[in-house]
Amino acid sequence: MTLKSDLSKTRILLVNDDGIDAPGINCLYETIKDHYDVQVVAPLQEMSGSGCGLTVHEEFEVERRGERNWAVDGTPADCVKFALMALDGYRPDLVLSGINNGGNMGNSVFYSGTVAGAMESAFFGLKALAVSLSHKKDSHRCFETAARVVKELVPWLLTSPQEPRTFWNLNVPNIVFDDLRGIRYTHHGTSFYTDEFAVVREIDGRLWYKNVGTHSVLTPEPSNSDDLAVDADSASLSLLKMDLTVDLPEIARKTMEKTWDKRVFGPDRQAAPE
Repeated sequence: MTLKSDLSKTRILLVNDDGIDAPGINCLYETIKDHYDVQVVAPLQEMSGSGCGLTVHEEFEVERRGERNWAVDGTPADCVKFALMALDGYRPDLVLSGINNGGNMGNSVFYSGTVAGAMESAFFGLKALAVSLSHKKDSHRCFETAARVVKELVPWLLTSPQEPRTFWNLNVPNIVFDDLRGIRYTHHGTSFYTDEFAVVREIDGRLWYKNVGTHSVLTPEPSNSDDLAVDADSASLSLLKMDLTVDLPEIARKTMEKTWDKRVFGPDRQAAPE
């Protein structure tokens, strides 16, 4: 059996936050559809900035788009849950979330629906990659560059060992493939977008505001941050984890616990045995 026939049996789930009709996810689908068993489950409409939000108390519509495609009137996390729990026990070998229309680096990962699609997949124990195209506001979109990078990385992603509760975050600069200067393993940076609010209309004394902040602020970062790699025309690849706990030396932990116990329960209370 050839490698190609082996890979053709590989199940890949595509999700995004720009919506099922967005050019990024369609470019990625067209790039890999002939090589893998691909299924698309994506939002019916754009859900950018939805983060890990879920539709909990309301019903949502689902549209069938052909034999293997579903449009879900919900968030990217809804799409992942629907694909895994409602589609007859469907379980992909890999989840690809994107290609997002815009970068997801620095603090953006905490708000990104694209990143949330990969994170939700990791909650289910699946390998996942969030992929975004970083671009200037009015520039032509080189989605095909990001799609080609993903296509070449998929075999490695499928076979590379990975710790539980982790997922990959890929950001690709908006340039043609031949101008890419490489793929760099990067540190999750701390850049952020400014928040600027403008009044868009006023009716009978009631005001409607819109966040119009679009300026990215680079903060002092290590030289291997995601933002700096993309600014240098390299693709940025980071392995992110969901365990946000800060590890402390055991002696520091025990000292703090004793301090807390004395403050909360008083100095005479005996600590429970460990």
